[in-house]
Amino acid sequence: MGHLARIFAAAICVACVCAGAIVCRADDSLRAALEARYADMKAALAAHDSAAIAAIFGPDFASVDVSGQSKGTAQVIADVTAMKPDPNRSSETTLLSVTPSADAVIVEQRYHMKAVVTAADGMQHSVELVTLSTDKWVKPAEVWLMQRTVTNELSVFRDGRLVVYKKKP
Repeated sequence: MGHLARIFAAAICVACVCAGAIVCRADDSLRAALEARYADMKAALAAHDSAAIAAIFGPDFASVDVSGQSKGTAQVIADVTAMKPDPNRSSETTLLSVTPSADAVIVEQRYHMKAVVTAADGMQHSVELVTLSTDKWVKPAEVWLMQRTVTNELSVFRDGRLVVYKKKP
């Protein structure tokens, strides 16, 4: 390989690495923005803040559970505000993949909630809920809004034993 060919090959390698770094930075920036929106949603849900919850969702928001039942923003807010705050509950959302398209971003995510509940007999039990969901986010203005979330899989554990498992047909 001649001197010019080596320089050209090296330049292509550098360009590919730089282009990859730019794409990674863009992906990292998008992931960080969406992680921030999930954190906003977690805070809004924990605070039972109807206005903050509504600000996360797009105008035609739909939440579809593992059995195919759909709820809109008003129903989700009503469900959340009906729940009692629980200091023994913790949760974490992990973004498994972030796939941008022309007009939206699809996020595959895992939600893991842990709680300690007291049964009617006074016994305390460890409860865990794990869901795998597909979320669609849109950005009609300055912030990302969740347009749709579909729960693909649901697992509930009590004292470490699987007691419920459902998968979207």
